[in-house]
Amino acid sequence: MKIDQLSKAINKADQSSLTKALLLLLSPHTTPVFGSAKSIEHEVAAIRALQELQILSQTPDEFELVMSLRITKQKARNLLYQSALRQPVDAGSINANLRKLLSNPRVLKEDDKIYIEVPDPFMMDNLRQRVRQLGFLSDGSFSSSVAKLSTAALSALIENLIPKEEQQIISQKLKKQGIKGDDLSSLISGVLSQLGKKVAGAAGEKIAENIGDKVGEFLFEGAKSTFDWVHDVCLRMNANT
Repeated sequence: MKIDQLSKAINKADQSSLTKALLLLLSPHTTPVFGSAKSIEHEVAAIRALQELQILSQTPDEFELVMSLRITKQKARNLLYQSALRQPVDAGSINANLRKLLSNPRVLKEDDKIYIEVPDPFMMDNLRQRVRQLGFLSDGSFSSSVAKLSTAALSALIENLIPKEEQQIISQKLKKQGIKGDDLSSLISGVLSQLGKKVAGAAGEKIAENIGDKVGEFLFEGAKSTFDWVHDVCLRMNANT
């Protein structure tokens, strides 16, 4: 980040943004007394002030911090984590963030593995904890920024994030389209397992497919969605039997 970039952002900002950015920068000096705050508090305050001035995005990833602030990748990840720790968190916001994470283009399926890029280290911890709570292993399947899940684990996670009142309706829709399964998780698993595969004749070929938009139908459109793409998947399943 160069001084002229900072100067332009300050000159462009309105009075409200300037006031808020200044308050963010000075707030560490008031808790509890002047000069007692640790350096990380001032760094996090500076990150938030830069976001307020729109020099940094509202949801920066580690690469943005590395390039903008000229810091190491580890330093960037620590700043993201420390900043997230200081934000109010509840179950609703965590679920909303997980739904958004699973519905973005960074979700990729290859064979029976799902790869999810997670630029936010705090969100990675939330994802890891939820996977464990659902009875699946996370240790050894997660790198610093990429989570690797089985189709069964992702299916269970999707079911967990779908409102209870919509789960039965979605199950009925999937069964009507020919998908077999005893519960919603197994139904979703049956659908997702076929994504990234070709019809009979290409058995064993590794084919990757972005599935974020399809997962998004379950998580955001829910019972309102027609799941038209599931029909094609069902035809593919029948062709392979």
